[in-house]
Amino acid sequence: MPNISDISVMLFPWGAQKTSVNEIVEIAKLAEDIGFYSATMPTHMTMAPGWLFETFPNQDVLDALALAPVIAAATSRIKIGFNSILPPLLPPYQWAKYLATLDVISDGRLIAGMAMGWWEEDFTSVGVDRKMRGKQFDEQLEVITRLWQEDRVNFAGDHYQLADIPLEPKPIQKPYPPIWIGGGVKSIWRAARYGECILAFWLNEDEVRDQWVPKLKEEGAKYGTDPKLASFTFAYVADSQSDLEAYAPKLKTAVAFNQPDIDPRRVTIAGSPEACAEQIRLLHAAGIWHFVVEFQFHGLETPSFAMKQMEKFAKEVAPLL
Repeated sequence: MPNISDISVMLFPWGAQKTSVNEIVEIAKLAEDIGFYSATMPTHMTMAPGWLFETFPNQDVLDALALAPVIAAATSRIKIGFNSILPPLLPPYQWAKYLATLDVISDGRLIAGMAMGWWEEDFTSVGVDRKMRGKQFDEQLEVITRLWQEDRVNFAGDHYQLADIPLEPKPIQKPYPPIWIGGGVKSIWRAARYGECILAFWLNEDEVRDQWVPKLKEEGAKYGTDPKLASFTFAYVADSQSDLEAYAPKLKTAVAFNQPDIDPRRVTIAGSPEACAEQIRLLHAAGIWHFVVEFQFHGLETPSFAMKQMEKFAKEVAPLL
């Protein structure tokens, strides 16, 4: 059965109100004290003008890459990761160096969450052609993982070339830090080839059982690996049915930004403590190995709101798992 160590927490370097570094660090420290598996952060460059950020009075976006070492220094046990870095935005050597250094700083607690990306402004803000991100991502995965393992790397790709390049220090974790590939079914092969798991958005039981698990087994067989399935979703522990109904619009906004017909009741961990625990158990039984949950509705709520929900989850939901 799942327990709290099978659940990670999403932190946000932005919010509807200006968010401080100290607030983000306090959430990470609380997550560690409670016993969550990891604290992860998105690495978006800027607020997009559309989607749910249209109503945000604040446009500050702190750099998650700068925050991660601060969180590592303030904690000692919880794993630290990204959901996700976007490799096409920087050269592969820079990513390999940064992530290896962060693994050293954190004493081997890094989770290297990576994805192709989809948010247009992440690419236009740094002058990268979004249309090329798939092929670039594939080359990046190859180069980064080789730099972490080999003494010197030679690589001649369409987008990146390395000639007899070393990288030191290597990551503490061997053969390299766990890579969590963020993406859809088409990215499962990447998780099978390079990663520990595929991290997908708000899955339901039928999708997990009928589509994702068989595809993971199929791709894992090709590479001799055992890729796992992780699910990103939102969590809200409600005091009552009326309380849940009052927060339903925010859940709907956060989940259905590009899928207006999606039902948040099917794909979020929300409701009474008993309902939340039951949803986790059902998804776990269907084949989800790990959950990345966020208690802040993608920044629509404050860090203090998230911390209260985390404590409530630990006290009222976790004992029921």
